[in-house]
Amino acid sequence: MAYAVLGPRGTFSEEAAGVYWGAGVELEVAGTIKEVFQMVECGRVEGALVPIENSLAGTIHPTFEGLQNNNVQIRGELYMPVQQHLLACTNLALEEVELLISQPVVLVQCENFIQTSLFGVRTEICDSTARAAQILRSESKPAVSIGNSSAAELYDLRIIYPDIAEENNVTRFIHIGRPELRLEGDKSSIIFSLRDRPGSLYDTLGIFARRQLNLGKIESRPSRKHSAEFSFYIEVELSNQAGTAELLNELSEYCQEVKFLGSYMKQTGATRLDIS
Repeated sequence: MAYAVLGPRGTFSEEAAGVYWGAGVELEVAGTIKEVFQMVECGRVEGALVPIENSLAGTIHPTFEGLQNNNVQIRGELYMPVQQHLLACTNLALEEVELLISQPVVLVQCENFIQTSLFGVRTEICDSTARAAQILRSESKPAVSIGNSSAAELYDLRIIYPDIAEENNVTRFIHIGRPELRLEGDKSSIIFSLRDRPGSLYDTLGIFARRQLNLGKIESRPSRKHSAEFSFYIEVELSNQAGTAELLNELSEYCQEVKFLGSYMKQTGATRLDIS
């Protein structure tokens, strides 16, 4: 069965899937990250690889919402260094550019270049770097997009300015699938929401402190179910199956809702890959 990634063809998600599963993996592309989650949940695909955070732009919020709203689990992760290039249909000079087509996270990754070399150029927002490349092909104005060399080749574009992102631009992807009973891995992800009382977050974090568990990430997001409430996404270094069950039981006593997102092997760092 195939795996899903954010499309169209030529995205960094597609390249990451090739690194994670191998070049011969069968992929289906989706128009949005929300659609990727839906494809996994309904069983149309075996699993998917979605971006969850970027070292420069932070959390990818549609992925957080997908983890919160869909019945899926995390099965693995991949840190992937990313290079961004300025693409055009012809050899445009920078001073000729009238329109920049890009995805919001990418604009953050390339902020310094845009401010210094494309200052004042109108920006058009889209869902992915590959979609930006598609739009660029039909644009009549002198326009550019930002993407990888795969998108440039696939959509017959030219790299007019290479490697325009900030240094240490790394995106972390997660492998999601339908829930399973197995608890294998040295890292677990959990989403919880708190009861409306003073000290609830302090008490909840105390559970991890008493167990001497290291929290690698904690982030809050407004709850869509209840106004003035927040959900918390955490990643905790935890490999003991019995310990995981005990932790979830204790969290349930303090929290309004607890959603276990799976245990998986953590990747210790990003290896520089030739993915430009």
